[in-house]
This record gives sequence, structure tokens and C-alpha cells, in this order.
Amino acid sequence: MNTVLKKLQQNTIILLFAVTVLLSLSCKKYLSPAPLSTIDPSVVFDNVPNAKAAVMGAYLGMAGDFGYGGRVSVFYAYDDDCILGGGSYLSDARTQEAHYMATAANTDIVNTFNLFYAGIERANNCIYFIPKMPQYINGSSSEKAELQRLLGESLVIRAQYYFELIRLWGDVPTQWQPSMFLTDLFLGRTSRDTIYDHILADLVVAKPLMPWRTEVAQDERFTKGTAMALRAKIALFAGGYSLRQNGQMSQVSKYLDYYKITKAETDTLIANRNQHTLFSGGFKSFWKDVIDAHKPVDGSGELIMQIAEASGSNADSKIGIINGTKINGVGGSYGNMLPTYFYQFDSTDVRRDVSFVPFEVVRDVYGRGHHSNQVMYDGKFRRDWVTSPSYYMSSGATSGTNPVTLTPASNSSIQYLQLNWPLIRFSDVLLMNAEVDNEINNGPSANAIADFIEVSQRGHGGNAALVPVVPTDKVGFLKLLIRERGLEFGGEGIRKWDLIRWNLLGVALKESNANLANMEAGIAMTAPSYMAPPPAYTMTANLPVSMYFYQNAIAIDGKIWANSFYTPTPAFVPIDNTVIPAAPISSSNKVSWFKNTYMFSTFNAYLGYGFVTGKSELFPIPQAAMDANYNLKPQNPGY
Repeated sequence: MNTVLKKLQQNTIILLFAVTVLLSLSCKKYLSPAPLSTIDPSVVFDNVPNAKAAVMGAYLGMAGDFGYGGRVSVFYAYDDDCILGGGSYLSDARTQEAHYMATAANTDIVNTFNLFYAGIERANNCIYFIPKMPQYINGSSSEKAELQRLLGESLVIRAQYYFELIRLWGDVPTQWQPSMFLTDLFLGRTSRDTIYDHILADLVVAKPLMPWRTEVAQDERFTKGTAMALRAKIALFAGGYSLRQNGQMSQVSKYLDYYKITKAETDTLIANRNQHTLFSGGFKSFWKDVIDAHKPVDGSGELIMQIAEASGSNADSKIGIINGTKINGVGGSYGNMLPTYFYQFDSTDVRRDVSFVPFEVVRDVYGRGHHSNQVMYDGKFRRDWVTSPSYYMSSGATSGTNPVTLTPASNSSIQYLQLNWPLIRFSDVLLMNAEVDNEINNGPSANAIADFIEVSQRGHGGNAALVPVVPTDKVGFLKLLIRERGLEFGGEGIRKWDLIRWNLLGVALKESNANLANMEAGIAMTAPSYMAPPPAYTMTANLPVSMYFYQNAIAIDGKIWANSFYTPTPAFVPIDNTVIPAAPISSSNKVSWFKNTYMFSTFNAYLGYGFVTGKSELFPIPQAAMDANYNLKPQNPGY
């Protein structure tokens, strides 16, 4: 048997194994073709349903524990100036990743590295074989349209894998065709700039092949808007700072050319509001009633790019279990929200109480208050908002009842919630457009200012009077956007990568630690130097020493907290604008807040623990990969 045929069979086995695994799962609606019974690529790419199954297999590497179901979305994405990732210790792979202590021997990162390259191989098969199918040229109009979409999807899938590999590891090996056709599988590392240019060009090809979301049955597959939004984001990162092999953070000289790509793509998306716009129901409803309610088709198209998760550990998501609400002492611990981040929000910003969960659910009490230290968790993915019938029914409860009182919300054996991971929302398109407009024009245009206002106004419940004053100089506007992106995207695995492309991660960690120490000492915090300051009153020491919370039975209109986060603790507890002339509710309903003596030991001991500028902006190339491929050397700087 010749070498090419052996490679063909091996590669086909890999491809069909992925498809077979995917199709054996209890998946969401777009993963529904019948299982295949052959491993011959001439059969896989013989008809449209089988080709579709192959593309669904290419999606698979993004899901599951080592994709966006846990590692990439949570463990790899922190620490930053919003979230302490991994909890308050350094004893395992996950906490070491979060606290910048990962080594080349880390067992998590090699799994992600291999998973993404397996996804690239599957995508390469689809990109190579689909255009060679007879139906691609001579099929019916519906066959040709579907095959063109599948080819476009495959190009977008491959671009996303390479984009993530670059963000995690910098210069990485590349191949643009199936392994069966390569004469040497020991590939060296390719410059990220070369990879960026290639995948940006691929996305130009993909866009006309793909339909707008309203032109097809709406599901979780990538569409034309996805290709545009991803191209905008990739170009933004290509023009930003990144850690080079010489140990220096640098920006390419043609960065404005990349920003112009971002501007063109986001301009087009903004001009097509019938396809994508902000969710009309408001910020809280987007998370509660769309993401956590398993309704990823939101009508507005705000959720432009998402990773679909399905049942089973190989394709499911632990989002909402490893982070989110703590229920009966279980969950949440890998998303510790920083109190300094809490006070970046003003009191009227509705995003604060979506992004933060400073309480837990304890059987008969919804909202048992927590201290302002390590027990404030990220709140966008929370079990008490999950309303999936399969989730409740699998735990023996009746579907459709109030999730607050359901037993399954407290079931510690639940590991997967099938929550999709959002990669790009329309608010990201608006803020990317505003940022590159500011860079290209050396200051914000009226359109850039309008982009910012649209996002901030929704964040303030639609009240234009509550939007902060917008500076009109380039530096001031960028600092405003740096703050706004933190307010909008906290807990979405975005902030760390933003800080890296701005070359601000080290500064942000250092200043956050300093302000945490100030809070622990009960003295005034200092406005961060790298972004627009929050409202002045949140930077003072004149904040509550204690907070009081209501038991669920007497909560007013779902209100949990009895006093303000922004003023000294009152002598009497107000309820619904009425002052009760008596002692506060109960000493058992009192938690320490500002000047919390546990802050320093919890946060300053671990936030950015091992961060080293010129090293920690990238993970090390996995040692197992380097041992298997001698051409992967040199290792990333500092490792």
C-alpha cells in the first residue's frame, strides 16, 4: 500500500471518527444528520448530507472541556482586572493557567493544542473536498447553495482555530491542506503575521459563499455576519500588540491597514441592522432569557458568533457550573469577581447586577448576601437562570416550575448545562468600530461617539441622560472605550486578550493589586491610569463597611440588598424608600463589605501571581508537542 493511500485512510478515519462521535450525541437541532457507516472520503463527500456531517465534525473541536466548554473560555482567559481566575490556590493545572504559572508540561494546554489542530485537519478536508464534489458545480440550486455555505463555514471554522492558537501560543505551525497530501508532517512555526494575512484572505472568500442569518433557517451555524465579525476581530488583533520571539511586545508598522479592515467589516454590519443589532429586550434579558434559557436565536441577531454545546462531555459545556451562581455551597469558584471591578460600575449601570453575583442561593433563601471578597462570582452564566427542560427533567423535577425553588439547581452532581459560549456580540461590533475609527481619524468621529453611546445607553437601561460624558480627543476616547469594554464584556473571556493587544495587561494587574490593598486598608482607591476613571464617588473610602440583605420571604420586588453599595452603612435600613426606625434586619443578615480584612490575603496573594511582562502574554508550547516535533523549537520567551 503506498504512502499516500495510507495517509488517506488514516486521515479519513480521523475525519469520520469525529463525525461519528458528533452524530452519536444528543445534539442541538443543527447537528441532526444520520450517522455515516463508511470511512471512505469518496462517500463522505459524495452527497450533501454527508458533506454537512463532515463540516459539523469540524465544529466539534471548539466544544467540550478543552475547548470553549471550560478551558479556553474560563481557565485560560483570566486573571485580568475584572476577574481572579482559578480560585485562591496554585495547586493544579487550572489555577496555574489562570495565575500565569503554566509550564510546558501542563496537561490541559496540550489537549487544547491537539484539539484545535484536529479541528483544523477536519476543516482542511472539507475545504479540499467540497469544491470537488459534482454537486458543487452541477447540482441543483439548493445543493450548490448548501455546499457553498458549507465551504464558507469550513473557512470560518479554520480561521477561528488559527486565531485562537495565535492568541494562546503566538507563532504556530500551519497547514492549509489535508495531511494526506503533505510530504513532511514535522512542520515548523509560521509567523502569526503570515497566518493573519492568510485567514483574513480566507474570510474574504467565505463571505459571499454564506447566507445572512435571515436567509436560512436560524440555528447555531456560522453565517455571513459571522465571517464579517470574525474578520473584523482578527484584523483588530493583527494590528494590536503581541509578544514576539525576542521577548518584546510590539505592533506591526502597518497596523492601520488592519484597523481599516476592521472598520470596513463593522461598517457593513452596522449598516445591516435587519440582520444584526442589539437585543431589544435589554442587557439582563439577553443573558437571562436568551443565553441561559437556551434560546440562542434572539431575533435581533446580537449573538453573531457562538460555539454550540451539546450533551456529553466531549461536546458539552461546564459554563455555569465552574463559574456563575454558587448554589448550596457548590459552583462559582473559578470566576471570582474583583471588588475593584465592581466599583468601575456606577449605581445606575444595569450591567453590574448581571455581571456580578454577590450572593448565593441556599435552598429556601434566594440571595443570601456575600462579603465583597472572593465570594462575588461572575453572573452572566448562572444556574438559577437556566430553564432548559432537559436540565430539570434529568434531575427529577417538573419542567416549567420556578428555577429558584427547584432541587436540580442545588444538585452538586450536575456537571454540564449545555450553555453556548458567545464569541462575538453586536455590542462588540459597535465598540470595535468606535475604536478603529478613533485610531484611523486620530480622534473619534460622530459615528464613533454614537457607537459608544448606543452600548452605554443600553447598559444604563436605555436612559441617555445616564451615559458618561464622551471625550473628543484620541487618548481620552480610547481610555473611555477601554473602560466600556470592561463593563460590557466582563466574564465573557474577552478582557485579558484586549489588555494584551493594548499592551496593558501588566499595568492593569499591578494597579488592580494596589487598589485591592487600598480597599483592604479602608483608604481611597486610585483611578486607573490606563482607562477613563469611574464615577468619582466610587474611588473614595466613603463606602459601606457593611451590607445588609433581606431574607427571600421579605424581599421587596426581588430586591436583595437593603442599603446602597455607594454610601456609608445607614443606622436604619430603608425598604422601598421608607426608613424603618429600628435596628437593621438582623445581625445574621449582615456581611462585611468595604475594608474587608480577607481581601488582601485572597486577591493580592493570587491575582497575576506569576505574571512576567514579556513572557506571560503567551502560554508555552506544550512539551509533548515539542517532543513529538523537533521543528517546533524555539520555545516561547521566558519558558
